[in-house]
Amino acid sequence: MNTFTEIPMRTWNWLGVNEVKNDVKAEIETFSVAANETKKFNQINLSKCKSAKKLHIKVEANAQLELTIVNLSENDSASEIVIDLEGDDSKVDIVAAYFGSADNKLDLNYIVHQRGKRTETNMFVSGALSGNCDKIFRGTLDFVKGSKGSVGREREEVIILSDAVRNRSVPLMLSGEDEVDGHHAVSVGRIDEDKLFYLMSRGLDRLEAEKLIVEAMFNPILERLDDDKLIGEISEIIERRLTDVK
Repeated sequence: MNTFTEIPMRTWNWLGVNEVKNDVKAEIETFSVAANETKKFNQINLSKCKSAKKLHIKVEANAQLELTIVNLSENDSASEIVIDLEGDDSKVDIVAAYFGSADNKLDLNYIVHQRGKRTETNMFVSGALSGNCDKIFRGTLDFVKGSKGSVGREREEVIILSDAVRNRSVPLMLSGEDEVDGHHAVSVGRIDEDKLFYLMSRGLDRLEAEKLIVEAMFNPILERLDDDKLIGEISEIIERRLTDVK
């Protein structure tokens, strides 16, 4: 059993989220986005087996990366994503969604090192948790010395669908530079009762209203995909998970 991933700050050991042990050999993928290039990349996990993935990306000057992540694994899964905004005016836009269920363990660790001047990070992560799922999300914006004028925004929204789930969200911001603009936020809770009341007043029962709200959470992800077959498969998995929610 080896350490799979960790947040880039050892003093946070007391949180119990800094080191995750994993007995699955990790799939490792690396690539670069060349200067002045715009690249889209999707990481989709619909596996029924245990999985561990590491993705490391370097983004050069004036380059842009659009990263879309879907984790609907039916088993334990761990994911480490490290992005280096090396060049000046480089940018990354991350949109991720997950649905943890049953007794699965879900570990997500996203780290963006903003090294160049005037770099920009937008990270939006949303998810739903049901059953006895145990989930950890760590999102790190690291403003490295020399990254003057850089901006970073990080947000996670979590919908809790069961009293038995365990959720740990750790937004982290590191700064070695004083002329940067960073923001992070986490929202965790049950489905908004006002939204449920509104939908139920339009003729839906409570279960139908809950399903509609959770499905809507995944729409920004599906809109970024251009594979109709994949979109259909993802939609079917979400529908099945929601049907199983008691």
